[in-house]
Amino acid sequence: MAQKRGGGKARKITQEVKADIVEGMASGRTLLDMCEKHKVNRANVWRARQVDHDFDNNFERAACNGILAYLDIAKKDLANATSRDDVLKYKELLRHAEWMAEKRLAMFQPTQRAEVTHQGPMVVGWQTIEGESIILNDDQGNSRARLLTETAALIPAN
Repeated sequence: MAQKRGGGKARKITQEVKADIVEGMASGRTLLDMCEKHKVNRANVWRARQVDHDFDNNFERAACNGILAYLDIAKKDLANATSRDDVLKYKELLRHAEWMAEKRLAMFQPTQRAEVTHQGPMVVGWQTIEGESIILNDDQGNSRARLLTETAALIPAN
C-alpha cells in the first residue's frame, strides 16, 4: 500500500482559479467545494484575498450573491420535497441559508431603532450591593466628566 506524500510547496492560486472560485461561489457553491475542485487549501485562498484586493472584493460580492442563490435553491428544494425525510432535510438547509443571510447580508438583518429624547435635568445613580442608593448631583462629578453641547468641541478631561 502506497503512502501519501505530504509537504512541499502549496499550490499557487492563479487568476483563472480565482475567477472560477468567484463564479462558483456566486452561483451558490461553497468555498470548500471550490477548494476541492481546484485542489487548493482554504488558507491559501485567504492569503490570496489578503494580497489581491480585487479578488477580495469580488469574493465578498460573490459570497453574498451565493447566499441569495443558496437561499433560492433551498426554498425550491423544500417546495419539491416528496418524502418526510426530504422535507426535514431541506427545512434544515433552508434554516441554515437564512442564518447565513442574517449574518452576512444587511437586508436580512433585523433592525430596531429607538429615538430617545430628554428634556430637563438628569439624575445619574445606581444601587450598591448593600442596597443603598447613590445619586450624583452636579457638584459631585469632578474629574472625568465632560460637558458637550451642540456647538462646543470635545474637551479632553485632565
